[in-house]
Amino acid sequence: MRVNARKEEYEHIELFGKPALFTSARIQTNSVPDGWYCYDLRGSDDEPGEPVTIEPYVVINHAGSVLTHEKINIPGEGFLRLGNSLDFLDEHLTFQAFCEEHDIPYPADNQTFKLRPASVSEAGLFYAMTPEKDAELGCIGHVRMDFGHGGKEFWHTWWPRGDEALNSPEFKVELNGVVDEFRKTVLKDLPSMSNYCYDNGGELSKNSGQYGYVAETENYRYCLRCNPKPGDYQAYLTCFDKRQQELRQEPHVIGKVNFASGETLAYTDPAIFLQVIRDELPYK
Repeated sequence: MRVNARKEEYEHIELFGKPALFTSARIQTNSVPDGWYCYDLRGSDDEPGEPVTIEPYVVINHAGSVLTHEKINIPGEGFLRLGNSLDFLDEHLTFQAFCEEHDIPYPADNQTFKLRPASVSEAGLFYAMTPEKDAELGCIGHVRMDFGHGGKEFWHTWWPRGDEALNSPEFKVELNGVVDEFRKTVLKDLPSMSNYCYDNGGELSKNSGQYGYVAETENYRYCLRCNPKPGDYQAYLTCFDKRQQELRQEPHVIGKVNFASGETLAYTDPAIFLQVIRDELPYK
């Protein structure tokens, strides 16, 4: 189980003489605020639940995770023995309460472009569509990305789709901001993408290994498809202009009138619809 760093209720601890927070769950790395640090605790083979070392990430014998405002220097071998440096203070705190108790400024959530897992009905937005469908949905294009052979690089290519006029300077500025922010979390590298998908779900279809996330701004919709596997393109970010979608939508029918002649007409303008009803009432 993975928990959001801001929403979890922790056990108050002292770690290497400094106050910190402990949870038996894993903490979602993308939810850890800037300036804070998350580490895993490893238990022994004989007592997996009793922490003996602190490490950047633990797969086997995970005994809990800690959140701290001060960085812990982990030696080159990748772990630091705890010894007697972990003390539980018999108190439960939220992250915000911990900040208040220790006079630490509660960090603002500086995420501008927030991702959410895609719904089932949105799955089709993440794959190639016909030019007609692209035009209908106001598709501008997509960015194809991969992390290179070692999973730590970042290569990207822009593929235009639809009306080139939609690829405006306004859009380009916002797209750069979106990618820059995602590079701090889901697009940081291949391990980070794997962890993000594991933490947040969003699988587009059962056992597909493809995950979809959506971010929306006032004028644009961004659909990020993640493929956290080596040896292939790892991400596609498809961009849509929401204003173009609205322009192409069929007018909403608010009512229909059956005339004495037998003819039936549908209306989209409320004022005209009401006036027709008034005119026809004396006859039918």
